[in-house]
Amino acid sequence: MSYTLYRRYTVDNKPLEDTPIRPNTSDTPKQSATFSKLAIGALMTALVISFNPSAVGQPSQTKPTDSVISGLPYTNDVERAMVRTLEILKDGGLKPAMQELDAALIKNPNFRLGHLMRADLLMAKSGVAVALSGQPGVKQAPDSLSNIAELRHEAQVRLNRYFDAPPTDALPSAMLQLAPEQAHAILVDMTRARIYVFENVDGKPKRVADFYATIGKRGMEKAREGDQKTPIGVYHITSTVAKEKLTDFYGPGAFPINFPNELDKRLGRTGSGIWIHGTPSDTYSRAPWASDGCVVLTNDDFVRLSKFIVPGITPVIISPMVEWQSPPDWSAFNGAFDSYLNQWKSDWESLDVERYLSHYSLKFDAEGKDIIKWSTHKRRVNAGKNFVKVDISNLSIFEYATAVNVAPMIMVTFDQTYKSSNSNSRMKKRQFWQREDGKWKIVFEGASG
Repeated sequence: MSYTLYRRYTVDNKPLEDTPIRPNTSDTPKQSATFSKLAIGALMTALVISFNPSAVGQPSQTKPTDSVISGLPYTNDVERAMVRTLEILKDGGLKPAMQELDAALIKNPNFRLGHLMRADLLMAKSGVAVALSGQPGVKQAPDSLSNIAELRHEAQVRLNRYFDAPPTDALPSAMLQLAPEQAHAILVDMTRARIYVFENVDGKPKRVADFYATIGKRGMEKAREGDQKTPIGVYHITSTVAKEKLTDFYGPGAFPINFPNELDKRLGRTGSGIWIHGTPSDTYSRAPWASDGCVVLTNDDFVRLSKFIVPGITPVIISPMVEWQSPPDWSAFNGAFDSYLNQWKSDWESLDVERYLSHYSLKFDAEGKDIIKWSTHKRRVNAGKNFVKVDISNLSIFEYATAVNVAPMIMVTFDQTYKSSNSNSRMKKRQFWQREDGKWKIVFEGASG
């Protein structure tokens, strides 16, 4: 079994050449080459044209199976119909392909992409260039071309989920440890326009569901209020906003996230009102890049997602592109970082303040203290102690997506019980670790809100 990995460094701390994992962030995102073999436009229905034009409308010799590509179940009737339509067209069966789409459209009459696919099938049957193909033979008004480009992008990312999915046992590098209280975690892959849901199995993430999603029309890496971008980082659901308190625009409800978080504020990022929500009642789905910065699902998928969410607890990791690893590589990377965290704890307990401070970056800044003030404070505090004992529990570890050309980061959150010869305390602590010269260093530390 092969894995497509996008790691920027190895588990033994040896740097790798950076892999360009972030898409173009212009107003009209470029199509990735991932789906080039299926030629998302021409091959959507052009599986009819390029396979065997004479076979269009002829009965299929092989009955299509209800197989699940990539080993994952179909997310919903719409994606099932899209994939099965392609499978049927490979056998030249136009009529059953139309029936497959028609059944999905009866249930979801506002699914614009499905209607365009159906129209293209009819056009392909008569030998006319199809709209989704982007072929020069299709004449459209500029606004229609823009709409078709959005639908083509939606078709691409929806089908990529089945034709270019990570192996079923692959694990995301973004999730290294789930705390016991986090029954599920949400991972947003903005390049694939996908939300993944993971179940917590003894701290390890297990993929249990995924959904098509829309992000900001200006792309990712939100920096300021009103920039129509979706933030990247690690957040959590803060609350539930019921349908009764919203306009129809948001669908069946909304889940706000805590943007801007501690790191966002430290970096000067501004904005508010970043939610996960549904669509208006007359809209089945929106284009992959179409919101003002929120993450948007179809209404049916929003209801399904809501079953996994506990406000105040469920983490939401938003990434430019999820980096998938094989289980052995994931465990090795997890263990490599664990060694840094455990050594930090051990060095703190040793009362060797210089060893303890060696874990902090020269760029460290927290609670109004830079590394010089922090070091002075710690040397003074430790001088009067005979012993220190630190217990860590309820630990979560997430890789924190960073902007282009910014070193990778990891966010660690835990309950800390501190005991010493002259003081005791308990707190929920959060740390941000960043790669510096092949090592993980703490750049921020403080109480977790």
